[in-house]
Amino acid sequence: MKKILLYVSLLLVLTSCEDKLDITPKGQTVLNTLEDLTNLLNQEYNLGTPIEDLCVICNEAYSFTENVNLILSQPNTLACAYLSYNEETDRAGLTTEDSRYAAIYQYINYMNVIIDKIDDVEGEAYLKEQVEAEAHIMRAYLHWLAVNIYAKQYDEATAAEEGGIAYVTDLEVTNQKMKLTLQKVYENILTDCDEKYIDVLPDEAPNVTRAGKAWGYAVRAKVLMQMKKYDEALPYALKSIEYQNNIEDRSVIVELSDWYLEKTAPNNLIYIGGMVSPFCEVLSIESATLFEQGDYVKDYAYMFGMVAPGFEVWNSTYGESMGGVKGALFFYGMSSYTNIFGITTERMYYTAAECYIRTNQIDEGLELVNTVREYRIHPDYYEEFKASTEEEAMTLLQKAKWIECISTYENFFDCKRWNSEEKYKRTITRQLPTGTYSIDPDSPLWIFPFPANAVRYNSSLTQNY
Repeated sequence: MKKILLYVSLLLVLTSCEDKLDITPKGQTVLNTLEDLTNLLNQEYNLGTPIEDLCVICNEAYSFTENVNLILSQPNTLACAYLSYNEETDRAGLTTEDSRYAAIYQYINYMNVIIDKIDDVEGEAYLKEQVEAEAHIMRAYLHWLAVNIYAKQYDEATAAEEGGIAYVTDLEVTNQKMKLTLQKVYENILTDCDEKYIDVLPDEAPNVTRAGKAWGYAVRAKVLMQMKKYDEALPYALKSIEYQNNIEDRSVIVELSDWYLEKTAPNNLIYIGGMVSPFCEVLSIESATLFEQGDYVKDYAYMFGMVAPGFEVWNSTYGESMGGVKGALFFYGMSSYTNIFGITTERMYYTAAECYIRTNQIDEGLELVNTVREYRIHPDYYEEFKASTEEEAMTLLQKAKWIECISTYENFFDCKRWNSEEKYKRTITRQLPTGTYSIDPDSPLWIFPFPANAVRYNSSLTQNY
C-alpha cells in the first residue's frame, strides 16, 4: 500500500506539472512570463525512493516495507534480483517502465523550457540571469543522477568508450535522443554547472526548493568527486560550506524522544524528497552494526515519542517480524524527511572531508567528519576520530558517512566510485535466512536498465551492462 501511495503521488506531481507546462509536439509552451518560468523551479522534485533498489544493491537495506522471504519466493522480479544479487535475471525485460527515469527527464524538460524561453520574456535582467543559471545547474544535477544510475562509474581511462545516457537540451520531446559516451555526458554536466552560472545565483536561497550559491558549488563538487578528481572538487565543496554551514542538531532528540526533521530544515541545500524517510526501510544486518553507541536517532528516538522498550524508531522486533531477518532493523518513525535525492550541508562536509583525505590532508578531513559527528553522537559516548594514514581515515569516514546517508542515493553512488579504485573496491556479502549472497565490484547489477518504453523510441539507448 505504501508503494502504491508513493507512485500515485509521483504521478500526480508529474501530471500537475505537465498541465502547467502544456508542451505541444513541436516543443511550444504556454509559459510566457518570467513568473511562469520561475514556477517551474518552485516545486518539490519527486524521484521516488532509493530504498527499494539503490539501497538494496549496496546492501544498505533489504527492502522498502517488504518481507525478505516473500521477495525471494518470487524469483522473476526485479526485487528478487536485487536482493539475491542474481545477475541472470532479465532486468531489462522486466523494466517496461521506470517512474524515476521518466521523472528525471520530465524535470530536465522543464529546465530546457526555462533556458529556451528566458530571452523571450520580460523581467529584470538579474532575475532572468538567476533563473536561467538555476535551470542549467539543475539540468546538470538531474543528468548526473541519471548517469550514475543507468551507466557505469566514470573512469577517465575508459570514459570515451563507455556508454552513458542521452543528454537532453532541446524541447522536441518526440525526437529521438542520442546516447552519448560517459565522457561527453560529464563534459556537458560540467558545462551546465560552470562557475559562470554559480556566480549569478543569490548568496542565500529563498527556500529549500530553490538554488543559492551553496547549492551551485555543491553540485560541481559532487560531480568532480564522482569523477575522482578530488583535488578539483575540494575548493567547490569548501565554497558550498562557506555559504551554508547549517548542521542539523540531533541532540534535541534526547529531550523530544523522537526525530523531527522537516522538509524545510535549513541543512537542506535543495530538498528532493517527496515522502517521509527512512520510513519502512528494512536496514541490513551489516548496516545495523555501523551505528555508533550513543547515536541520537538509534538510541534515543521512539515512535511518536513513546519511550518504552519495543517503540524504538530503529526497531529490531519489526526488523525480524516484518523484514524477516533477525538482527535487521525496521524504521518506524513518521516525523523525518531525509533529503533522499538532494544535498545537505552535512553531506557536503563529508564530500570535503573525503577530498581532504584523498589529497593527504587527513587531519583537516577528519575534523570535518568530527564536526558532524558531534551533532550525531551523545557526548557520553562521543570520541574524536583520529588517523595517521589515508586508509585509516577512509575507514572511519566510510563508516560514519554510511549512517549519515541512510535512505539516500549517496551510499550507492559511493560504492560505485570506490569499486573502481583498487584500494577501496570490495565484494559485498550478506547473510539471509535462505543463504549467502554476494555482489562483485564489477557486477552488472550496479547499472540499472533503461526502461523498455524509452528504448522503444530511442534506438541508441542500448543497455550499459
